[in-house]
This record gives sequence, structure tokens and C-alpha cells, in this order.
Amino acid sequence: MKENPHVKHPYSILKQCRDERSKLIIWNDNLLEWIANHVLGSIIFFDMAIIIPLLAIPAPDYIKAIVIILSSNWIQLWALFALQHTQKKADEAREVKADADHEAMTHIANQLDKLMETR
Repeated sequence: MKENPHVKHPYSILKQCRDERSKLIIWNDNLLEWIANHVLGSIIFFDMAIIIPLLAIPAPDYIKAIVIILSSNWIQLWALFALQHTQKKADEAREVKADADHEAMTHIANQLDKLMETR
């Protein structure tokens, strides 16, 4: 489809913003995405967060306290990453919609340009 100079595609704006990031931020984003996709979103790690505190029941009190603190924080981190992963999926759906909207707006703008040229 013919591009219209009056209609900017959202992806090009996002790409420009991504290109301006430092390498450290890019590396961090890639690492967080990998962890969210492959580690924290799995049911195995959720099960481990529930089972490990149960294994500490016969342990001394100080071990129980450490495991409870780490376990509660682990569940919060797991939930945070799982929610972020879900948000990422929703963002992808919105991006597809933005593409469709962009295509429609570009077509309308091109048609209006043709009408203005014929006058």
C-alpha cells in the first residue's frame, strides 16, 4: 500500500524509540522477556513455590522463617512476571489492531489526496 506522509505508522514510532535505547537496557529487556516466557510463567515453578515451604515444616524455626520470606517474595515475583507476560500478549493484540487501523487510515488519506488532486 502506498504510504501517506500524513499518517505515521505506530510501529515506526515504536521502532525509533527502541533504536534510541542503550545496549544495557536492550539486554535487560531481552533477559526479562526470556525469563517471563520460559521460567516464571511455567506451572512447574508455581508448584515449586508451593511445595518448597511445605518441605521446610520439619526444619528448625530459623530455616522456616527464611523459607517463608523467600517463598512469599517468590510468589509475588512469579505473579508479577506472569501478569507482565499476559500484558505482553495483550499488547501484541493491540499492535495488530493498530496495524489494521493504520492501513485503513492510510487508504482513506490516499483517497482524500486523490480527490483533492482532481479538483
